[in-house]
Amino acid sequence: MKLIVTIDTEPDCDIKWRRSDPLTFTSVTEGIPQLLRPLWDKYNVNPIYFVSPEVVYDRSCCKVLEGEIKRGAIIGTHLHSEYIEPDITIRDPAGLSSGEFPCYAHEREIEYNKIKNFTELIRNNLDFRPVWYRAARYGADLDTIKSLAELGYRYDSSVTPGIDWSSIKGPDHSKAPLQPYWISRNSYYKEADETESTGIKEYPITITGKRFGFLGMLLPDKWLFFNWLRPTHMTVFEQKALIKKITKNYKDPVFTLMFHSMEIMINKTPFVRNRIMQKRFLSNLESIIKHIQSLSNQ
Repeated sequence: MKLIVTIDTEPDCDIKWRRSDPLTFTSVTEGIPQLLRPLWDKYNVNPIYFVSPEVVYDRSCCKVLEGEIKRGAIIGTHLHSEYIEPDITIRDPAGLSSGEFPCYAHEREIEYNKIKNFTELIRNNLDFRPVWYRAARYGADLDTIKSLAELGYRYDSSVTPGIDWSSIKGPDHSKAPLQPYWISRNSYYKEADETESTGIKEYPITITGKRFGFLGMLLPDKWLFFNWLRPTHMTVFEQKALIKKITKNYKDPVFTLMFHSMEIMINKTPFVRNRIMQKRFLSNLESIIKHIQSLSNQ
């Protein structure tokens, strides 16, 4: 049993998911060292920070992330394609929303060059060669994977099993496997044998169907109504039930937990609105890390 903790690391937002105006990064400069690092040290967690371009442009953020790298953290590429050349569409993100699905907003060559340029930016500003990738808004497809392989990446974590984003012009991940798999050259959602692998291993975010049992089947197919290993909207009870279900169905499972960096801050997303909610979020996160580690030691 293995737990992978992933954080989509982005600028502060407001309660409507618009980028902060003026642009601020308190979840990185304050939240990571003050709120998250003590947890990582306590439970010996080496998180993956999937950084967006705006974060890597900011020197104060890079200083914090350089310290995290020294402590064992991994930096992954989180392509918000609006903010990186070529064909950059937003030069000043302050006060704006990020809405592109990178794999559909641009032709393959443009997406390839955006990933390439962003990879070089991370190498130059953080002195780190990323091999992990997660597309913004989970917007990756097989062309994305082929580009990643050409650029020397090894792992992707853009898949949200069971969720179809096509109603908002995104990918359909509804038929994706729940556990890690080597991606086939013929299908993003097919596990490859040795002869047809892209060389990229997928680590899907841990998601298992709808919430609320039978009643959940009556709810809309919105991400909020799915069971995620994500302290943002899921209770500890629900996440433990999810873990129990996967542990029962898979031998030696891998759990990929995710959240956004700004979700731990007050009024930087819709989810944490006061100090009590902030404490609940962090307690929720700690409980799940502790629970999975205890199961691993049994």
